[in-house]
Amino acid sequence: MEQIGVILLAGLTNGSVYGLVGLSISLIYGTNRVINFAQGEFVMLGVMSAILFMVTLHLPTWAAIGAILIVAILAALVLELGVYQPLMRRGAAPLTIMIGTLAAAIIASGIALLIWGPLQLAVPNVFSLQALNLGPLVTNAQQLAIIGVFAGLLLVTWYLMYRTPFGLCIRATGVNARVASLMGIRADRVVRFGFIFSALVSGIVGILIGPLLGGQVGMGVTLTVKGFMAAILGGLGSPFAAAAGGVMIAVVEALVAGYGSSLYAEPIIFSLILAMLFFRPYGLLGDFEAGRR
Repeated sequence: MEQIGVILLAGLTNGSVYGLVGLSISLIYGTNRVINFAQGEFVMLGVMSAILFMVTLHLPTWAAIGAILIVAILAALVLELGVYQPLMRRGAAPLTIMIGTLAAAIIASGIALLIWGPLQLAVPNVFSLQALNLGPLVTNAQQLAIIGVFAGLLLVTWYLMYRTPFGLCIRATGVNARVASLMGIRADRVVRFGFIFSALVSGIVGILIGPLLGGQVGMGVTLTVKGFMAAILGGLGSPFAAAAGGVMIAVVEALVAGYGSSLYAEPIIFSLILAMLFFRPYGLLGDFEAGRR
């Protein structure tokens, strides 16, 4: 019983990370029908910026967090203004724009490699890493903060999407941007908000997971893949379905690793996703969320 508790806690922690990356990917897709393959690089920039501001420049924690979020916003604007908007003005197909975001991810990773090098670096912790006993489980404040932030950001996203006028504009743009523009909605600003909000979420994820995973410039690719898997499993286009998909993927990973071998985790997960797509092409929760929209 104690082992299953440890496994589920690890799955929930990793699932919070995958879920937030999937939520970010799905939020952008919901506004412009483009998958951002650079989403994991926002997390990587958050992790590596923490090293820059906390270790190299010795900024106080609160100032470093603010600076990291500013970096995330600037990265989102560079991607939106430098890649997305120019391609959109030229009438590029969504697939072409997706390749553009992938190119941006490779460029960002290359620049980070020149700055920080290929080695894994230690990242200062925001919360305590001292062992904390919760009944039979052993965890720490940093791990609990990841789960708490995951729940908090889900609540913020839900309130924004379904309890504010701007959320209605976001959903209308996601359904049909051209019609939304004819109704007076600034679809371009909605899309820009999607990039900025998703980058902020990913920057926060980077601040929280850095001390646990360490900082490495190649980590963005893995997180993009995990987030994309979460969005596909839960339902692409729904941030909440994608978040649920991230938790499901991480729990399966933890169970396979705990009772078997982690080498089999990804083949099993991809097999489950493929089997699920035969019966529910919109994802486990995608059709429910589509009806709700």
